Amino acid sequence: MITIVCKGYKYILAQLSDISGTASKITISLKSKSGRKQYEKLFEKRLELQKETTKIRIISINQSTLLDFFTIPIENILSRKTRTSDQGYEVTSACGTKYIFLFAENLKVKKNKSHPISIFQTMVSDFLDNTLSFIKRTVRIPYKIKPMKAQNSDYMAGILPSDQIVAFNNYTNFNGYLGNMFALNPSLDDYFTKMQAIAGYNPQTDTLNFNNIIKLEVARCKLGYVHIDSFVTEFNQNPKLRIELGIQSQEQLTVRSYQRNLMAIGSSLNEYGEILIQECRDLKLIGGKISIWDRRFFECNSNGMKNKETGMSSDPDSGHYVKKTGQYSVLVGNGYTDTCIVDNWWMLPVYWDAVSANKNDNTIFISTAEDYLSSITIKPIFLIGDAGPDSHDSNKVVIDYDVIPIIAARANSVGYILKTDSGNHFRGEYIPRMYHRLLGKLYNLRTIVERKNSNEVVGYHRSKMSNMGIELARIFVSVPNITALLTALTAFKVGRNDLIRAPSAFRSLLI
Repeated sequence: MITIVCKGYKYILAQLSDISGTASKITISLKSKSGRKQYEKLFEKRLELQKETTKIRIISINQSTLLDFFTIPIENILSRKTRTSDQGYEVTSACGTKYIFLFAENLKVKKNKSHPISIFQTMVSDFLDNTLSFIKRTVRIPYKIKPMKAQNSDYMAGILPSDQIVAFNNYTNFNGYLGNMFALNPSLDDYFTKMQAIAGYNPQTDTLNFNNIIKLEVARCKLGYVHIDSFVTEFNQNPKLRIELGIQSQEQLTVRSYQRNLMAIGSSLNEYGEILIQECRDLKLIGGKISIWDRRFFECNSNGMKNKETGMSSDPDSGHYVKKTGQYSVLVGNGYTDTCIVDNWWMLPVYWDAVSANKNDNTIFISTAEDYLSSITIKPIFLIGDAGPDSHDSNKVVIDYDVIPIIAARANSVGYILKTDSGNHFRGEYIPRMYHRLLGKLYNLRTIVERKNSNEVVGYHRSKMSNMGIELARIFVSVPNITALLTALTAFKVGRNDLIRAPSAFRSLLI
């Protein structure tokens, strides 16, 4: 019997003789040089020495370890093969594995390496405080909130025909008519008629009154007309559209006069939008607890080519936009960006503006967050955004208004990074611990603003404006948001909550 002795262990490798009583025992120690030569002579092959396993760990000199909490010397804790120096220390375990701990400040290593932490990672505070049970007991994320129950008779009686009232109450496939929005929301006529009187404006025909111009623009948005001239032609040739909007004058409308009066009411659209937003808040159509931001690009009627003499394009306020939308597709154009904030309850907008498309997400988000949060008295709890505006400045702007930023971080971000099961990353230093486990559900609400943008592109065809200029771009952005608010209010007043977010609701003409 041969016994090989290596590092204190004995292994039986071979049986010299299987005949009983003739076995002999030879002990070869591989620890000595003579023993290794005897092994090679006996087996006629070279000894394969086991490679030493070495593992290197980089630590910070300011990092606390368990050894810092002991008063006995480090040499008494580590094994007898520990060596310490200014660069770090080396430890050899009982199984022969060598661990080398090196201080990062003394080495040329890659710093700021990302180490995301799972949102379900247990922390010491979870055992000291009753945080987890507190979350289950008090934190709720509202997905669908039922608004106040509308008294349909109070809104529709005496305003809508009896057959339409019956249809709204009994037929779910009845989506109403275009004139229902203006009949059930008299604030539109009241506001713009008063504004026209204050301005002292006297149009040539009643068709050009401010309240009729905004009705025409909302109707153009609802019916999906991209170009103004085609809609003006439809209005002049279709008497049913004139009756649906309640315009009594039979005068023909021109594109030039339409655009001129549209510019006149452009500065008042945001103020009227605030009136509609407040009405939605009163009716519990807007909760105001969770706000969601996103940007949407739309083209203007300019190719972006610059004049060789002046160095200016035909629309100097617009900007060039480039975004990779797929593996082989790129969205390129010249135009503006719709920066919008929506409420999570019923996908209704609470803030909107138009800016040049060549600005980056950080600049647009910071400006939008400051304008929105400074203009409201009751602040939301969360402001959600995608990874476009990911930066410390964007998070700090939201924090300054006592709002929690749920802004996705990039995968290669450094610092205190949290990671959800779906692979999204967030900056943990700006989000309270009690909301870490809810980050996945909170960030999933961001698709609400994506659906709102989809409604504008697919339902209203608002992906390209037919004119140029920043003022007309702001009007182009304001009209679909006002249309969405009027649609929600009308759906509420007829008792049809399924039509609150439907761009196809109240689009048909009464023939």
